Amino acid sequence: MEKSQESSLKVLIKDLVLQFEVLFTQHVQLVRQEMVVDGRKLAVQAGGLVLGLLLVVLGLAFVGVALLVSLQLVLPTWAAAILVAVLFLVGGGLITVGSIRNLTQRPKGRALEEAQETLSWLMRKK
Repeated sequence: MEKSQESSLKVLIKDLVLQFEVLFTQHVQLVRQEMVVDGRKLAVQAGGLVLGLLLVVLGLAFVGVALLVSLQLVLPTWAAAILVAVLFLVGGGLITVGSIRNLTQRPKGRALEEAQETLSWLMRKK
């Protein structure tokens, strides 16, 4: 009788290890899938960002020239140039700060939630 209990315990432990291996493999696959999807989205968004920024820079250059020419009518050239430069620097700084804030606030993926659920399930007391 004791021999059958030992063999059933070995079978249970073997099954537990196999199930843990499957669970771990599934978590790794989920993380990989999320990374691929996130990477593709990031690449597309980065390309659009670069193109958009190029057009914005060109547009701002023309706005700056127009503003400088119009301010030269009422201010000396050097004062008009400094005023336009300060406006561009302040605007660029505000946009940069906003972008950095948006980049640091990233939602967590499903893989982290799955791992937390698995850990809580493994740690629960019976």
